Amino acid sequence: MTETAQTTANLDTLVRKLEMQKKQLELEVRFNNNMALFKAVAPAIYNQYSNYQPEELRLSYDKDGHVNLVNYKLDNKPVYAYDPEAFCTEQVDNYLKNPGASCISFQKAQIMNEEHIHVHLINHLIERYENIGPPPRLNPKVPVGMMLLTGCGLGYHIAELVKHMDIHNLCIFDPHKDSFYASLHVIDWTPIIEYFYREGRMLKLYIGMTAFDAMADLKLLTDKIGLHNLVYTFMYRHFNSKYEAEFIDKYKKEFHLNACGTGFFDDEQVSFAHTIASLNNKVKLFRPQPAGDALPPVFVIGNGPSLDGFLDTIRAHRDSAILISCGTALGSLCKAGIKPDFHIEMERNINIRDWILQGTTAEFRAGIMLLALNTGAPGVLELFDETALAKKPNDLGEAIIDREIGKKAIPSLQLCNPTVTNAGLSYAIGLGFSDIYLLGVDLGMSENMHHSKLSLYYDLEKKTKKTGHTPLDNKNIQYQVKGNFCDTVTSNPIFDASRVNMELLLSCRPQVKCYNPNNGAFIEGAITVKPEALQIPGESVDKQAVVARLKQQHFVTPQVPELTDDYVKDHYLKAFFDIRKELNLKKNIEDPFELHRELNRVYLRVKNLRDTEPVTTMLLRGSLHGYFTLIHKHCLFCPTPAAFKKAYQIGRQAYMRFLKQAYRFMRETPLKLDNTTDKVVVQLNDGDN
Repeated sequence: MTETAQTTANLDTLVRKLEMQKKQLELEVRFNNNMALFKAVAPAIYNQYSNYQPEELRLSYDKDGHVNLVNYKLDNKPVYAYDPEAFCTEQVDNYLKNPGASCISFQKAQIMNEEHIHVHLINHLIERYENIGPPPRLNPKVPVGMMLLTGCGLGYHIAELVKHMDIHNLCIFDPHKDSFYASLHVIDWTPIIEYFYREGRMLKLYIGMTAFDAMADLKLLTDKIGLHNLVYTFMYRHFNSKYEAEFIDKYKKEFHLNACGTGFFDDEQVSFAHTIASLNNKVKLFRPQPAGDALPPVFVIGNGPSLDGFLDTIRAHRDSAILISCGTALGSLCKAGIKPDFHIEMERNINIRDWILQGTTAEFRAGIMLLALNTGAPGVLELFDETALAKKPNDLGEAIIDREIGKKAIPSLQLCNPTVTNAGLSYAIGLGFSDIYLLGVDLGMSENMHHSKLSLYYDLEKKTKKTGHTPLDNKNIQYQVKGNFCDTVTSNPIFDASRVNMELLLSCRPQVKCYNPNNGAFIEGAITVKPEALQIPGESVDKQAVVARLKQQHFVTPQVPELTDDYVKDHYLKAFFDIRKELNLKKNIEDPFELHRELNRVYLRVKNLRDTEPVTTMLLRGSLHGYFTLIHKHCLFCPTPAAFKKAYQIGRQAYMRFLKQAYRFMRETPLKLDNTTDKVVVQLNDGDN
């Protein structure tokens, strides 16, 4: 090499070194600026990364001088195959051409009570939308109520998506803290944060979290932003890691749960009337608290197929364990000659009275204490010698009890639905039990058996010579979930939501040992044990003394004056009537963007009353979820302005009809008790079919 060539090479090396130093300085400056930003808007992020050291991924420069992520545990293998910025731009371009999303589907609900308003109207709306045909394919040029993005990487794609899409709520999931740390050096987070700091926008960062914890938080979004914003969840997957795949799979499996348990007007009105009636009747209230003394094991008994195999176990331990029956399991236990110490009911409709009367006798029920929720029908409560009610969280009745008695006086019974066995498990934990055995709590079917053979459902099948008496017979909503002793079992949205809520409850109570010996669904957090391997303590206890102690510790009689009609209207319904005109939807709306703003306006107006006027929020919220979600779903991707306006008018007419009928009902009969008549179990009393 000549002296001139050597000098040129040295200069090139020096220039490259200076360029690298400049880039390194730019990375440090950007990191410091981003950290200052997060210190102001998200201190938790700032604290997490102020002295952070990457565990697996770190920044490096490739041969072309591009900043890349490399995995130093895999011999510095680059995360991006080529220029990361170019990669992200290309990936976003491809996504915009063919976006992906999960969509909530709706089916017509069974009409349990002809006088109920919501289900009639919502079923008619579903039918009308079905008749105008399916919505066209997705496109990104609409208001995006919700986007779920997995994989933070260096963050270039996040900035690109915000630039090209009208995203209102963005959730970023990345189990690797290293990726987000790297992005703090590479992209400017300021425009992203400023974009989502506007009214009606939200950014949630699930960084370094498990899929389980992220999903637990995501489920809270329904009430926060409205189900209509979740009807289409746009999904963007940045990497192909197994952790992202697991999270996406979990979200898709549990996505339908967003539409479960949102309630509706008639349900809330019933809760309103029943809670006030029970307070006036001085029904005892349940106060969950830790056990003061050691307690024996408790059996939470469901009516699943596995119950048949545990009847001898229950008989053998009925003197050494507390027995809590749940729902229709009471009738099965009655046939088996096993009397529980407590019985759980969680439904609000009066028609469960027919099931209890059909499955048990007054003599059998004597001495059993009924544990229900504040929604329980007075006509059901009167069937038992002793009754107590738990405060159901996120329920209209909860607001009434809090106002009349005090929020701290009676804690809510957490995660007590959607099935009665959820209430059973929650009650058992609230009573202070730490050794809990779930018996007959299958939450899934492995051999087409939906209940215990002793169940009234099989009496009905024998009497009527047909199936279909239980929603579990509906194969259109069935799917497979992980089994407890086999690969998969058949489940449905209600069973699956029940399982998920049990898992959440157990994750919050690590001191509880909960055993699952059932041939049903696997329950994370419960101890899977074969029936023959159960080791239940067999020492006899003075059950009468234990039950008496529990009643003394946990049940209180409410001391409140009578809640008269005039008092109720003045203290609980004034805001409900004051807000009426603000609930109307515009007569004419031009496009999806205006529609999205209008739906958000009404929903947020109702939601924002939650702290000051919770009864108003609760009465309206569930039905708003239903109507607004259907309207949004069928208007968002209409191919022409004419099609959009037609779809909007169909939805608006149904919604306005609902408002008219709901407000008339609350003016005339706000405290009317439920009068739902049973159409199923009463067939056992019919003549020959």
